[in-house]
Amino acid sequence: MAAVYKTVSKKQARQMTEEEDEDMDVGMEELLDDADDTTDSEEEEEGEEDRIAAARKELAAGFMPKTRVLILTSRGVTHRHRHLMADLCALLPHTHKETKLDTKKNAGYNLLLNSLADLHSCNMIFFLEARKNGQDLYLWLSRPPNGPTIKFHLNNLHTMAELGAGFAGNCLKGGRGVVVFDRSFDEQGPDMSVAGTEYRGLVREMLRGIFCVPKRGVKGMKPFVDRIIGVFGVDGKIWIRVYEIRESESGTKKKDGKETATPAPMGPDGLPEVSLVEIGPRFVLTPIVILEGSFGGPVIYENKEYVSPNQVRSELRMGKAGRYAQRREVQTDRMAKRTDLGLSDNSSRRPDAMETRKLFA
Repeated sequence: MAAVYKTVSKKQARQMTEEEDEDMDVGMEELLDDADDTTDSEEEEEGEEDRIAAARKELAAGFMPKTRVLILTSRGVTHRHRHLMADLCALLPHTHKETKLDTKKNAGYNLLLNSLADLHSCNMIFFLEARKNGQDLYLWLSRPPNGPTIKFHLNNLHTMAELGAGFAGNCLKGGRGVVVFDRSFDEQGPDMSVAGTEYRGLVREMLRGIFCVPKRGVKGMKPFVDRIIGVFGVDGKIWIRVYEIRESESGTKKKDGKETATPAPMGPDGLPEVSLVEIGPRFVLTPIVILEGSFGGPVIYENKEYVSPNQVRSELRMGKAGRYAQRREVQTDRMAKRTDLGLSDNSSRRPDAMETRKLFA
């Protein structure tokens, strides 16, 4: 009986495996019949085209792409540089503040900045690098991970506390500002139609990406447009100014112990009068170099008119040294003449009997 049971169980197992093989063959044939001719690369290209078309529709409708700016400084910054970063964080609600970066110990800090931007989901980097114990301040604007990167020299810095205005009137923390590029930004710069001068348009787009606050996707943003960020171009440099939009309001006036309401002054167009008050911060940017990648890559633009502050200080020291050497030379000539005339105590000239000192002694 045991031998009969073994043979029957073997036959059943053999039939079950044959049925499973037939089912698998039918399933593979159906899958092959239903398969499309499109490959994965074609599907990815179609999806990318759909995303590009959707982004174009959003831009045409007035929606800006989501922007998040990583803002940080290097070690060695002064208190004025820290106040500048605090003012910018208060001015731009779409920024993420990071701790100081030690550029001396981290030789490849460019890779570290790109990884920090990727960690915090930032597509723009605003990096302030201090050198010479805070004497020189450089600004790096980058769009990770593919670039480009622009390096500026930042000077003539004035913070909100120094200007004494701050967020006053209608200007609120977390509001949005209108970025205005003055006519001088293009007129006093090179002609954009000339080959090799396209860098000014690149600078415009990088500054627009930093200072323009998106309409959506920003935590803590208030739906107010109460400030203007002006970008001017003078003497080959970029001047940044921040103004508050103030509208005239109605007030009260006391007369004979009674308060009477005074209407707000109106402009010629029937709207309340609007004035601009500078609140800061203000600073001047001098473009130095533009790199193709993010904190690296080939140089696509270099400012030949830029003079390093180290060279300026060296020329000042050389000028002072030259004036000192000239004074020493005059003193040496005077002492030599006095010695030749015998007017000095260490003179080797013999006294003459007909000298005035001897005759009228």
